[in-house]
Amino acid sequence: MRVFVAVALAPALREAIGGVRSRLNSAGSALRWVPPDNLHFTLKFLGEIAEARVAGIADAAREVAGRTGRFEITLAGLGAFPSPRRPQVVWVGVGDGADRLVALAGDLDTALYRLKFPREHRPFQPHLTVARVRRAGPVPDLSGPLDGLAGLVLGSQPVDALLVMESTLNPAGATYRPVDTVRLREVA
Repeated sequence: MRVFVAVALAPALREAIGGVRSRLNSAGSALRWVPPDNLHFTLKFLGEIAEARVAGIADAAREVAGRTGRFEITLAGLGAFPSPRRPQVVWVGVGDGADRLVALAGDLDTALYRLKFPREHRPFQPHLTVARVRRAGPVPDLSGPLDGLAGLVLGSQPVDALLVMESTLNPAGATYRPVDTVRLREVA
């Protein structure tokens, strides 16, 4: 199984992100947009693993969720990795609550390391991948359009669960299926 741990995107924010597409029309067909149902925040990608390990991953997520209270995040700003001039990925950033999402990803990384999954080499940068640049053709310079969207606020949502997800690759793109949902601790 190809597995990752994620936070779901609220349905209202899926619609708000749909409105971003029209603002990046200058990129034309150079961008391959992530289908709205596939939008999520990946906290830890585990790759191809034996199905027998999934229960341990869910247990690690439960351990982390049990000590993490629910919180809110705000989606704000657009950018590109590695840069707007030579983008490979277009993302929506996280404003308020980003520090909590970073801490959650770090705690999850530590819990999964105890299960012999390698640690992340780069610091976690909270973002939502919304598009990828197509490999064929010229790479668009998105610095102009993205500069105008740096301060855009799309809305807020609660972070109240971790999803253990299975990713299946096929010619039309990846499909995701939740394997387990683990609720974060209620805050009194």
